[in-house]
Amino acid sequence: MAERTDIVSGKTFDDEKSGFKFMHEGTWYYFADISNRNRFIGNPQKYLAPAEQKTS
Repeated sequence: MAERTDIVSGKTFDDEKSGFKFMHEGTWYYFADISNRNRFIGNPQKYLAPAEQKTS
């Protein structure tokens, strides 16, 4: 049993009970549900680098 945090929602979940994952640029990402996986696939940079986005 491995506890993971969904990069989209921030929700912690047991990855053995979730089959939602996606490989992006050689790294596997795990998701609590299919909708979060789809959001990530649609715009990975939004979830991977939020700190790099600058506001004016």
